[in-house]
Amino acid sequence: MLKNSALITRTSISLKQGFDENMLTNPPIRRSIMLLCFGAAGLLLAAEWRMLQAQVEIATPLQFSRISRLGMFLEQSPIVSMVHQPKLVIRLQSRQLEFYVDDELVKSYDIAVGQADWETPTGQFTVLDLRQDPLWQHPITGEAVPAGPENPLGSRWIGFTYDGGYHIGIHGTNQEDLVGQAVSHGCVRMRDHEIQEVFAEIAIGTPIIVSAN
Repeated sequence: MLKNSALITRTSISLKQGFDENMLTNPPIRRSIMLLCFGAAGLLLAAEWRMLQAQVEIATPLQFSRISRLGMFLEQSPIVSMVHQPKLVIRLQSRQLEFYVDDELVKSYDIAVGQADWETPTGQFTVLDLRQDPLWQHPITGEAVPAGPENPLGSRWIGFTYDGGYHIGIHGTNQEDLVGQAVSHGCVRMRDHEIQEVFAEIAIGTPIIVSAN
């Protein structure tokens, strides 16, 4: 039985090999097989294309909706506002502080500047320190004055340099009648409600240019 089975198996393999060889060497059969293969591939590609079109038709409105929502989010994001570059220009002679955004003048403010022998330093600086309701220390006596109506710094402090160990900055004042004069110890004084406007629009690193004109 084992020998007969082996014989039958070998015979089947030989017939199969012969059949495969005939199919591959017979030109009409080979062409038919190739056409069937190409036809099947074409049907698969067509089906895949229809599925892709359906996905695009469904996804496109969602994608546009997501892009629209993303645009609205970015417009409201503080990150976008950081793209706009604020800058402060202080003009000592005309006693004006000019607020710029992207090199366009937005608003000018009257200021008080340093008196003789305590002139406000000129040059290019950046904002180094921002404080609300700052503590003030007298530059000569060292007397400390807490935040409040008696504080000569007002409600806001914008520090931008050190000069001989003294902090120099822009600040409010409790003597608004002196705005427009050269009366400070080197700092720049503004009306309190006006420095609050400027304070809200700047950040650490904002450029400050102090010009003698």
